[in-house]
Amino acid sequence: MKFKHNWEFDTEEELIDIFNGNSKELHNLIVDTALLNLKTRKKTIPVVSIHTKDDDTIYDIMIDRPDMIETLEQNLVTMEEFEDYERCQKIVNAINYLKLKNEKSR
Repeated sequence: MKFKHNWEFDTEEELIDIFNGNSKELHNLIVDTALLNLKTRKKTIPVVSIHTKDDDTIYDIMIDRPDMIETLEQNLVTMEEFEDYERCQKIVNAINYLKLKNEKSR
């Protein structure tokens, strides 16, 4: 799978700090990727591939299409915590769009 974004860290500890520290950059990337792929037919959407040099491990972060609403809902809470209300509105609009789309396809 091809990733548009590739991050590299010297140590796994640095990566853990990103995950534990609620990195706004990572959440922005997840949200922005989801928003850009609202109409895609892909079942799995690549977000970022992360490589840690010290243990030569690769972590791939992807959004599964069936989990798109849940992913956006989780990140809505995070964006509210970051007070990024512009992204919050985009997320709410996207969730409403996807829910309406799901209803119509039933």
